[in-house]
Amino acid sequence: MIDLHDINEIVADLKERIEDKTRHSYLQRYMEKPRIDEDKLLLLYSICEDLLLPKEQLINYIVTTMLVQQALDTHETVPNRLNYSDERMRGQQLAVLAGDYFSGLYYYLLAQATDITFIRILAEGIKEVNEAKIYYYQMDHEQIDKLFSCVTAVETAVFGKIVKTFQINKWEQLVQNFLLLKRLLLEREQYIECGNSILFKTLQKIVSREKLDQKTEVMYEYNKHLSLVSKKLEHSLEDNPKLNKMLRNRINELLLKSTTLSLNKIVEEG
Repeated sequence: MIDLHDINEIVADLKERIEDKTRHSYLQRYMEKPRIDEDKLLLLYSICEDLLLPKEQLINYIVTTMLVQQALDTHETVPNRLNYSDERMRGQQLAVLAGDYFSGLYYYLLAQATDITFIRILAEGIKEVNEAKIYYYQMDHEQIDKLFSCVTAVETAVFGKIVKTFQINKWEQLVQNFLLLKRLLLEREQYIECGNSILFKTLQKIVSREKLDQKTEVMYEYNKHLSLVSKKLEHSLEDNPKLNKMLRNRINELLLKSTTLSLNKIVEEG
């Protein structure tokens, strides 16, 4: 097994390659540097280790998949409002263009490698993400389970498509619950800090139809799903004892954060 130092170097090298591909003078002038989700990069590298591919093909798969992920993440930064200043409007337009630019890069790189199969895999993943986003952002869900299913698809469809296509089944539950736990923790931070969480806003709309104590019921439903995802992720760790140390450490950090939130909730209610 590759040791922790080697994995750090590999992930750092992959990150640099992605940054090189996404560097654009005009976008750099008017936008913040695109953020690379290092957790997703580490997860993707760990998955691709099991594919036993030639090094260059492995790198190409990782770089192109992360370009897709950056495109999807960049589009999510576009504000959902109509009353912008001219400057904010330009920022919105650039975010859309940047996302499209990153999408174009992944098609270009895979087309150069004549890898039609992987283009199809990622295109299907993008389609599933965008379909889930449409339902998610409509905020007119009537069932809480369907709402969380949409969040799951938005976060995991691209990686999940890779796992299913290459039939590396041991990764399926780990990928789904690791990425979903990250999203749930992020949504809670956004809700606490500024109230800007579509997940919590939609939960509020659902529970208000049932005339319940809204705030209490929203947090109950959120914590119930958070606890369920955390337990599933713990089981995935147990089922994958050979998982590299860097990813295992990161998963344990997120699980600890989730446990701390749950304990704080119990103390508050006590």
